[in-house]
Amino acid sequence: MKNAQNSILIEIRTTLAKISPLNRLFIGYSGGVDSHVLLHACAVLPEFKSKICAVYIHHGLQKEADDWICHCEKIAKNLGVEFLTFRVDAHSKRGESPEEAARNARYEVLKNLLTENDVLLIAQHREDQLETVLLQLFRGSGLKGLAGMPQKMVFGKGQLLRPLLDVGKNEITAYALENQLNWIEDPSNQSTIYDRNFLRQEIIPTLKQRWQSLDKTVSRTATHCAQAQNLISEIAQIELSHVLNEDNSLHIPHLLTYSQTKQQLILREWFAYLNLRMPSQDFLQRILNEVIFAAIDRHPILQKNGVTVTRQKLKLVLTQTNQ
Repeated sequence: MKNAQNSILIEIRTTLAKISPLNRLFIGYSGGVDSHVLLHACAVLPEFKSKICAVYIHHGLQKEADDWICHCEKIAKNLGVEFLTFRVDAHSKRGESPEEAARNARYEVLKNLLTENDVLLIAQHREDQLETVLLQLFRGSGLKGLAGMPQKMVFGKGQLLRPLLDVGKNEITAYALENQLNWIEDPSNQSTIYDRNFLRQEIIPTLKQRWQSLDKTVSRTATHCAQAQNLISEIAQIELSHVLNEDNSLHIPHLLTYSQTKQQLILREWFAYLNLRMPSQDFLQRILNEVIFAAIDRHPILQKNGVTVTRQKLKLVLTQTNQ
């Protein structure tokens, strides 16, 4: 693909041009082809090179990772950029998938790196977005899940950007080959016991035989869902403000003036406002049935996923608990 390098450089330059002032530029670097292309492309842009720090996270899950650190450090040195590595415990806890555990452990470290005006770049691309949307669809997610991954989001004290989110995997591979990059092939990426790998290896190639532009069309759908979700969130924030007490509890009589659909919308926004994991539809219905509508002489307590929901007179109270 002739113009793979130019298109990727344009995407990165355009994305970063919107960030001003820009202090440090951290790049999540695993040594794989995607993150290697992102790191290389940023390093060849003179206006950003001095700000770059490549960050490798050792998850403690594969014995080859010690060798991968050496590889990544060597690549960073050859590109003339700073390199950092961190070790984390990425073993899954109760209720976590292996992928989720690794992501949570990785993101916790990366968040703590960023200060004001810092940016973290992640090399997720259009096929990654396709996999994310399909996984959310199969899990029965609503609009927020079907919106997929945002290209830009607040992250710790800085921002997280995905400048390759509109770039196809074929362009990334072409860039790597054009520049004779030497990347790591993680053998775990071939294991179909993981949902994402199963989609990538078994399902998406078959779908693309019929719908060749599937990654582009699903990415467009994700954008539409994100726009709709943003509008709903704006409405939900307004409605939440009408029922939210100063102590962050909800005023039950005010909540009950809304339809059940809006009650659930407000409850979801309440969880988001408190920076908590989004509740399932079943859990929302249980809050309504078992807590809000419980008999007046009852003192209901509902616990799930590290949160406790209780009713205290006219208040609905949510607190975090140890799992």
